[in-house]
Amino acid sequence: TYFFFFFSKAVFSHQVNKFSNNKLGKHFIQVYFEEAHNLFPRNNDVTTIYSRFAKEGAKYHIGIVYSTQSPSTINNDLLAQTENFFIAHMSSQDETNALAKMNFAYESMKEDILRAKTPGYMRMLTRSHRFVVPMQAIKFEPRQAVTQP
Repeated sequence: TYFFFFFSKAVFSHQVNKFSNNKLGKHFIQVYFEEAHNLFPRNNDVTTIYSRFAKEGAKYHIGIVYSTQSPSTINNDLLAQTENFFIAHMSSQDETNALAKMNFAYESMKEDILRAKTPGYMRMLTRSHRFVVPMQAIKFEPRQAVTQP
């Protein structure tokens, strides 16, 4: 989390500077974080870099993709500003309850989410759709390089 904190502040500061000088243009930054429950702690301090990412990131062309198995432990501001959800495996009823509390569209699916064990089976909810859509993600297999004789 030490590196993440300084990385986040540097990215945010860089983009704010570009915005202030009208130099954002069509350049966007997309940041990916795994185990987000360790990086975006749940607290009420709205001045943290995490809350600023959530509330102001889009203005500065910063997008975030994060993954967690514990949505109940994620920063409230970040959850409230999350537009797209891809729900795969969750094994805790507390977590599915937190998910349903965060977005009512998941209320009727809590039991199904807990039972599903098929690798790659997900439920997708995006800002542009009103309903949760089931989907099957395909495992990424890198192409083998073709060598010339």
